[in-house]
Amino acid sequence: MILPVKDSVGGAIGFKVYDLVERYLKASKWCYYQSNSEIINILTNYKNTLDQALNNPDVLKIVSEKTQAGSLIKIKLDSMAKGMTIEVTVIGPNGKDIYFNQTTSIESDEVEVMAQTVNNWLDVYEKNIPYDARVIGVLGTQFTIDLGQQAGIYNGYEIRVVRPVKKQKHPLLKEIVEWRTMPIATGKIFHVGQSQAQAKILKYERETLVQTDDWILISKNTADVKQNESLEYGVQIKPEDDSSSFGKLGFIAGYINLGSGSARVDTQASGKEIGGLNIGVGLAAEIWATRNYWAGLEIDKHFGSHSKVEGNFTSDSNSLSFSKFKLKVGYRYLPLGFFYGPQLDAYMGYGSYTYGYDNKVADGITETVYNGLFLGGKGSMPIIKDVRAHLLIEFMLSPGYEETLKIYGEADTVKSFTLEIGGSYQYSPNTAFVGAMEYISNSAEFESSNTIVKHKNLNFKFGASFNY
Repeated sequence: MILPVKDSVGGAIGFKVYDLVERYLKASKWCYYQSNSEIINILTNYKNTLDQALNNPDVLKIVSEKTQAGSLIKIKLDSMAKGMTIEVTVIGPNGKDIYFNQTTSIESDEVEVMAQTVNNWLDVYEKNIPYDARVIGVLGTQFTIDLGQQAGIYNGYEIRVVRPVKKQKHPLLKEIVEWRTMPIATGKIFHVGQSQAQAKILKYERETLVQTDDWILISKNTADVKQNESLEYGVQIKPEDDSSSFGKLGFIAGYINLGSGSARVDTQASGKEIGGLNIGVGLAAEIWATRNYWAGLEIDKHFGSHSKVEGNFTSDSNSLSFSKFKLKVGYRYLPLGFFYGPQLDAYMGYGSYTYGYDNKVADGITETVYNGLFLGGKGSMPIIKDVRAHLLIEFMLSPGYEETLKIYGEADTVKSFTLEIGGSYQYSPNTAFVGAMEYISNSAEFESSNTIVKHKNLNFKFGASFNY
């Protein structure tokens, strides 16, 4: 249900935005358009206090009941000196629950741009809907759902019936971010109409019957159904299955790292270097306090067997245990005000790189640690549908240098730099396959002995990221 659009210029812009958003919803596949004159009768009673009425949970609950809407779309437009602030809120049928809320500032006063911004957010909301359909009628072992041919489903589709039992709200945003459900039954669709379908129960999962308003999750993995390339519906969210639940609190990612590394010592008279291949694993995670502020953690562990590349060594081989640790906080700027659009991150934190070579003093090789505060920046943007690319740059501010065995002493100049280029493929709403090339350079200069120690790594990371 689209509520009247509120603006700060007496409704002149709000009505035009309402009209364009309504057209978008009429053409979309994830909802049906149905005119309802009762909403006019209800809101006419609040003609002089409409703003207050749209903020009253009791009034919103009545509107939902009369229109039989599962969610209420509320749009607010506030004029700025240059542009407009747009707020999109989706409210549950009880008038209280916040299913979705985003605020965007745009530097444009064109109605089409405002409406498109709202439509972009509604596209995001559509991916957060935790079911594909709802039960609207039950007769014995058969039931009716509010989804039909217009959505691209066919006879023979297998479905699961689940019931929401608990909702979890974001501690800061107060939005509902997760639904706990219990399985009720499995079934199969045997008749499909334009906007409704009939299904029969194949198996009960527990001792309770299917009820009106139970949720339907539709499986696309049915071998004997007609396939439709334009089908966009499926089990996008399975709240009872943590592996598939759409996340809004952050992400966690696991990687396999393959690459090479080296340690080099340059003096005024000569230079020598050892290097070789590395293999390891990595873990990265983020917690989103809001859609702009976040905190992150990175942990890597690599192993390798390095051998002489240049110069003279008493031992031509050495084993490496390389570790990386980073703890960071940052701000995410959204140029288009759209979370899944371009993103620019600026952040800072504490990090350390540990090069755990076997101690060989005669060769000038020992376990070495670079650590300190760092600054970083990251840019990310979509390239094509479901594919994103990113570029990351980090450098430490006056990093520290430590040796397990004192060979070179205290460093006069220490530098630490990281560059990463990569991308991701969004396999499902909460799962992405990720890959990147990472270059790490650390060095320390000792003026008293005219010596420079350099450690470098080139890693190729492959893994998966999961939202939670």
